[in-house]
Amino acid sequence: MAQAAVSAAPQTLGSLVIQQAKFLSGVTDQVEEIRTELKQMQLFLKDADSRKHDDEIVVNWLKEIRLLSYRVEDIVETCTKSLYKIGLEIARAKRDISGLTCSLQKYDIRAISGGGGVAGESSYSLENENQWWGRQTYGHQIEEHFVGMKKDVKNLVALVVDDGGKHHNVISIRGMGGLGKTTLARKVYQHKDVQRRFERFAWACVTQRPRIRSILQDILTQLLGPAKKAEVKEMEDREMVQQLHQVQKEMECLVVLDDIWSADDWNSLVAAFPIVQGRSKILFTTRDRKVAEIGSPYDPKFLTEDESWELLQKIAFSRINARDSKIDPELENVGKEMVHKCGGLPLAISVLGGILKDKTSLNEWNEVNKYVSLYLNNREDYLNRGVVARVLSLSYDELPYHLKPCFLYLACLKEDEKIDVEHLYHLWIAEGMVSSQHRRSDETLRDVAERYLEELAHRSLVQVRLRTPQTGRKYKTCNLHDMMRDLCVDKGREEEFIQVVDLQLGRQTLGESSLLSNNVACRLVLHMDHEFALGASEASTWAHQENNRQLRSILCVGKHDDKMISWPQGILDLVGTKSLRALQFKGYDFEHKDFPVDIQKMVHLRYLNITSCSSLVQVPPSIAELPFLQTLYIKVESKIKVPNVICKMKQLRHLYMDCPRYLDENGKLRLHGLTELETLWGVESSIDEVSDISSLLNLRFLHARILDAASLNVVVEHIRTNGHKLKEVSLSIDLTIWLGPFDLVGSYEGSLLKKLLMCGNIHKLELMVQTRKFPRYESGMFQNLVTLDMYYNKIEEDPMETLEMLPHLQNLVLGSDAYIGQVMACHSWGFPKLINLSLMRLSNLKCWRVEEGSMPKLSSISIWGCSKLEMIPDGLQFVRSLQRLAIIGMPSDFCERIRTIYGNEGVDYYRIKHVPGILVGTPATYFPMNELEGK
Repeated sequence: MAQAAVSAAPQTLGSLVIQQAKFLSGVTDQVEEIRTELKQMQLFLKDADSRKHDDEIVVNWLKEIRLLSYRVEDIVETCTKSLYKIGLEIARAKRDISGLTCSLQKYDIRAISGGGGVAGESSYSLENENQWWGRQTYGHQIEEHFVGMKKDVKNLVALVVDDGGKHHNVISIRGMGGLGKTTLARKVYQHKDVQRRFERFAWACVTQRPRIRSILQDILTQLLGPAKKAEVKEMEDREMVQQLHQVQKEMECLVVLDDIWSADDWNSLVAAFPIVQGRSKILFTTRDRKVAEIGSPYDPKFLTEDESWELLQKIAFSRINARDSKIDPELENVGKEMVHKCGGLPLAISVLGGILKDKTSLNEWNEVNKYVSLYLNNREDYLNRGVVARVLSLSYDELPYHLKPCFLYLACLKEDEKIDVEHLYHLWIAEGMVSSQHRRSDETLRDVAERYLEELAHRSLVQVRLRTPQTGRKYKTCNLHDMMRDLCVDKGREEEFIQVVDLQLGRQTLGESSLLSNNVACRLVLHMDHEFALGASEASTWAHQENNRQLRSILCVGKHDDKMISWPQGILDLVGTKSLRALQFKGYDFEHKDFPVDIQKMVHLRYLNITSCSSLVQVPPSIAELPFLQTLYIKVESKIKVPNVICKMKQLRHLYMDCPRYLDENGKLRLHGLTELETLWGVESSIDEVSDISSLLNLRFLHARILDAASLNVVVEHIRTNGHKLKEVSLSIDLTIWLGPFDLVGSYEGSLLKKLLMCGNIHKLELMVQTRKFPRYESGMFQNLVTLDMYYNKIEEDPMETLEMLPHLQNLVLGSDAYIGQVMACHSWGFPKLINLSLMRLSNLKCWRVEEGSMPKLSSISIWGCSKLEMIPDGLQFVRSLQRLAIIGMPSDFCERIRTIYGNEGVDYYRIKHVPGILVGTPATYFPMNELEGK
């Protein structure tokens, strides 16, 4: 993946020349010449990448180019050296790059695949031809082993045969490679109801590099019949398209287009199909979600554990009559463990079944179980050789040039791990993988990174969890399917892009030192879940490896479940790793020691993440000496000292302080001067100078805890003034112990409360302040608020009349006498988007009324310690979306009314009997209703 390095290098150098102009006087022209040379290299690299060259010379070039581009970047960034020394180093780098460029130009890349000239092109074309034939699918094929997907088939058949007013004329089946999209399309194509519905049928496989004329010609021949084949072949393109269009208008036709990869391919075909005329239909499969949205998209599900095991049995034991033979329970346990690793992916399970077909003993199955991934991706059998890897890697191979390194970076994920996408964005940016050339008006690099992830998700390479639309961020977390992660790790290792070392108990049998000493990648990920330390000689050997000097990222993950492990002394001596751009420690107990490395030596560092750690004394003051640091994330579970030097870090863009902190002896933490700051998370008015926020004009994301009136006023004014830039604001306001003169409500029209309520950028609010009154709803009030937690407010009039009008409210907590009235009502038109509702310790509440139609999307209710509440609202019987009801610490007579014990229903049970999850108990213990029923 040298091309990733070179792709980032020219733009990085451009930025550095601007930033370091005062130091680079006299050598700027030389740096610009290097930029030009690196841009020239990109052309060669793109060609090599597109043709998937395995030639050893090209492979070596890629390595050399990667190291050279990194070397130049390091030279320019350390330009505080003597100008003379910089000039010499740049001259040497320029000479090496020029020599390499000449070699690339002299070596005919176009001839590499076949050994030169016309023969080379012919061999390459033959290879492509064979690949094309290998990708073809056909509608007449019969699935020998078909499991699950019955509901998917039923739903799709209903869409295809629909002849009503829904106009599902184009239907798409979308999903990652190996999910069974083609199998599903074939089942629909052959279904008896579909066969009765249409007069003519055609099936065509599009593939990544479609031959448009050939595809249309094939479809028209299938619709007209083989007798017309010669006639169709002689048609001009325009005539053929018009004829195909006319046939589908006159007759009811079903055309399946299997494996469409891009919208451009669809646009090349669409003129031949009467999309809005007639009763013909098109069904197509695709991996790309944006392409799928051309039609009515359908997402098939992964197989369940039971379906996965059933499919494996059908294939692995196909030679045995399953009805007459009982499977060994031990063999079954191993088999179920293996299919779990396949993550419900039909292709992987099918290949696994084929591997196990010739293996009958428990020992043989255990051997395959140890190395499932290896068997699936590197099978030597010519029929199954790497079939899973090949199918999945098609999506990777078709990625745009700039997205490949971003995908490979996901190898840092553990199995089944979800990663906070914000950290992923910052890592990509730190490594120069996010191009400033892709920025649109008013966008930051973080916004570009978000679009990169969106593209990976659209292509079914990454699974993402969406945030609520009202927040300023599209995604919350992302993860990889286990099989896709295996591909990612293998590709990353193969291209010397990233090495993942898994030192978890039971996972690694090789010596730890040998794993580390062989590292040649530029990024190292260490997963550890147990205490160990290398011997001094082993540690020293690894620490001084020459290869370590090229490391750009070191990500250390030590937490196992909820247990932290001690910092592994000796395993990660960072001597010699001064080129680091990203450094992460996650899940370690630092045992009340100082930071384990001399951080100031890592002058190139852009990303530092200390998360889910404990017992770290302080962030070292020397952190201020890192000139390029952009992201600082501190999340520790014990109190930590953050020195008052943050304001010196002028390149800082993202500051997360999600941890308990000491007040610095030099006063509150200053933030003034951080003009580039985009994210400020975890600021607290008692230890941070909140007044400095008013100078942070580039702020996009803000999370603050406010404990005094003056700070609240500053923050509210900043939100009101800079609302056009702020994308997301989360506030925790606690004035319960504020002793100064303060009236939040006052004359409401000009009060601070009204200003707060009208801040449209607030998405999450925790409000702990006595208001006594809560104003009536007016247009614009909390228009994007998603989460609201209210405590100790002592509101005297029912606040629901206002709260139920908030258009995007999804989560609401009223707790600790937030409301001190006796009656509360939710009207039929109220809470259109509410999902979670908690009522906690409302000591005066007696009656709660819910009208039919209220809270149509409510999923969860918790009622906790509302001791005077007389009964469950009758209207809850109409909330059919309700999935969970928790009754905690309530009087026994209240609980008796909703319980059903051994078939005897309480008088109010009918109101909630449709709820699948009902918990009744004390704060310490939950008693599920099904246990109370004696089932």
